[in-house]
Amino acid sequence: MKYNQSNGVINSPAIPSISIMFFAYNLVQTRPVMTDDMAVEYLEKLQHIQVSCDHEFYVELWMSALTGLAEECDKTSTGRVQHTLLWKSFVLVKLPSLIEKLELKKSNKFKNGNLLYSEENKYDCHECVINQLFGFKGLINACNQLVEDDIFQAADITVDILRVCLNRKLVRKEFVNRFLELEYEIDGGDTVGLTAGNILDDPSRQIIDHLVSTATTSFLHQESRVETIFKLMSEWSTKLEVAPLATLCRSLMDVPTLLDIIHLYRHPSEFISSLERLCNTWVSKADSKESLLHDYENFGTIFLFLISVIDRYEFHKNIKDVLHDDEGFCYKWLIQSGSTYDIDSLDQEKSIITRLVSTLSDASQEIPEDLIRISPRSLIELSPTIFKEALKKVVTEDIEIAMINLEPLFTHFVKPHMSYALIGVCQSLCDDILFKGKSSISFKVLNRLILEEAFPNSIIKLIGNKLLSIFDIISENGSLPSIEDTENIIRNKIAKIMMVPNWRNTKHPAEKLYYRFKMMFKSIIYGGRHKPSLIYEILLSENYFNNDINTEYEYITGNGGAANNLFDEFIINPSSWLGPHHLDIELFRNCLEINGPRTFVDLIVEEVLSAGKKGMGIRAAELGASLLTLPIYYTWNEYLHPKTLIKIFFMDFLPSILEKKIDMYTQSYSIGIMTLSILMMIKKDTQNIGGVDVSIDEIVGINNNVDGTNDILMMDAIISEERVGSMEGVGGTKVEIEDFTKFVLSIFKQDRDNADSDNIDSKVIQNGSKKIDDKVKNESEPKLINGPAKGFIDALLIHEDIVPELKSLVNK
Repeated sequence: MKYNQSNGVINSPAIPSISIMFFAYNLVQTRPVMTDDMAVEYLEKLQHIQVSCDHEFYVELWMSALTGLAEECDKTSTGRVQHTLLWKSFVLVKLPSLIEKLELKKSNKFKNGNLLYSEENKYDCHECVINQLFGFKGLINACNQLVEDDIFQAADITVDILRVCLNRKLVRKEFVNRFLELEYEIDGGDTVGLTAGNILDDPSRQIIDHLVSTATTSFLHQESRVETIFKLMSEWSTKLEVAPLATLCRSLMDVPTLLDIIHLYRHPSEFISSLERLCNTWVSKADSKESLLHDYENFGTIFLFLISVIDRYEFHKNIKDVLHDDEGFCYKWLIQSGSTYDIDSLDQEKSIITRLVSTLSDASQEIPEDLIRISPRSLIELSPTIFKEALKKVVTEDIEIAMINLEPLFTHFVKPHMSYALIGVCQSLCDDILFKGKSSISFKVLNRLILEEAFPNSIIKLIGNKLLSIFDIISENGSLPSIEDTENIIRNKIAKIMMVPNWRNTKHPAEKLYYRFKMMFKSIIYGGRHKPSLIYEILLSENYFNNDINTEYEYITGNGGAANNLFDEFIINPSSWLGPHHLDIELFRNCLEINGPRTFVDLIVEEVLSAGKKGMGIRAAELGASLLTLPIYYTWNEYLHPKTLIKIFFMDFLPSILEKKIDMYTQSYSIGIMTLSILMMIKKDTQNIGGVDVSIDEIVGINNNVDGTNDILMMDAIISEERVGSMEGVGGTKVEIEDFTKFVLSIFKQDRDNADSDNIDSKVIQNGSKKIDDKVKNESEPKLINGPAKGFIDALLIHEDIVPELKSLVNK
């Protein structure tokens, strides 16, 4: 029996399972993404948990992906166009690829088990899925509402789906031709010459730009285009050919979402490793000054691209995992970027900074040949100190005169062969502004640099969030001058370059994250499409917006006015709380990182218990299990990994919930479904996927494998050594079904033992024979098994093979 049917919950294909929905959204919104083998293994487990037939499962999978695409297409902001590209790539490339690999795995199982596998049955299944999918006209039409510009043209998503399914051999040609006016043949491959070999022979800017632009829109060839980009990156990095490599990096930075699309298929670290080697070792071999400056400009482009990839995916938190040479320039710069030096402490090579300051501060002087040939790595490292020393010279002058005297320095540094070095300068200036405020000359210098037309946009993308935060801090300090007109210009420039969506512009105090989590959770389990006003009413009914909270937190809204309480902004602008999607992985990820694993698990359990009272416990259980088993945050910190979250749930929450916090059968059943899903996910079941052995244990334990790094622990996440002695070192946390048996099943065994003991002691002699008094008999039954945990037991017994001891314990 399906667990959703056994609890009186009917799933409609129009509202996919939350578990499937969460899987799809997590693949799109989380970087780096899990490998295809892991994703296929997770999908197979998910189908087994839900006892779904292939047809039903695939319909829900497609519906989940199309829902995400429809939500993006519904956005009116042009800044969301790039995000629509990512979702369309998932729908038309990534998802069909996963389905194809899942079918391959199923066919291998049939063959290995000497069972008959029918290709006809596969075709029939997927053609039936497509027929039903196209019946949801509202959803299909929503996916066709694309923004018409240079990237998009209005198209029918059904045609694209048919084409990709035919190319993946999921449907038959005759089936596709029934939908199309003209006959469509299976695509024979890339015929426009955009192969790695052709581009290596002719690495022109035009052909590289064409490769990058078509990689986002040519969905039938997207995987091959991505593979070509990787080959070019590796080849040019190995041969230290900076000119074509810089052209490729520049094109990729112009289409930032392409990086996310690329990393639907490959891990970002595959980009980083080859670029790291080049940035650490490259030396120009140019003979002429012109060629040398052009080489330095190209090197700067490559370096900024490398830093932008690290920043985009927050690899600075796992720096030892993505950069392999901890003695190299890239690693050392990242851990001390923006640092300045005391000139007296510099060695002979760095002491030339004095000459650089003197030369660059005088527009009439030509830069000597030996200073021009300074390594770009040295320039990046020394630039913050150059600016520090230059500012020292003018610190006693009037600020306007000082800015005039500094103009030659600005002129030199915004030139293409030096501008990349401003990344460290801007970071140093930001730090100085935090200490000295807007009245400092550092603030004027930073404004001057950013407003310069030649200032690199790539640097603004890297430091934009920091700049906006600094402006917010110094503007809210009443002792400092009011906001200047230039600040608004800078804010607008930063927002335009970074393509900051409107929903991110609102500032949220840390306390608000806790309640945004609750709102998002409820929005999802109550269908995900309810009006925000209804979610607000639900929260009011549960007394989340109590007087204590309302009066305790007052904050400044994005419009500059003071809100009456913490939730006023939700009433005015609900989307600022609920994010761009009704299922926002980033919100959950932030909650895990900021609040820690214990609070994160506690919030999930609380919401599942609450939903259990209202008949929505199954959807809540699916969401809870997904949050605990799928990696939503990639970090070396093992205390934020799924294994740790599951272990906390088993050890610290389940026993107390079952014994003290359950009032209704439906609550108990909901917690049981959540536990069942987790147990089935962590069950050791190593299978062969297309020739690759993968265990689900690799998914719930997924991390960045930073060996020997365990320096930073969230204090809220430290688990008592007395209770968990094995949680030592990275990757030391292990979670198995035996943990459930040890920490949870033991309380049922104790309950049964107590009942048996009471039963023996309560026998009375009547008329010379032993009988058990009915009243005493009821009192001596297992209080937990036949009481609040009854629903929990029933849920687990849906799959009796998961915990065999449980059935024998109940029937004892």
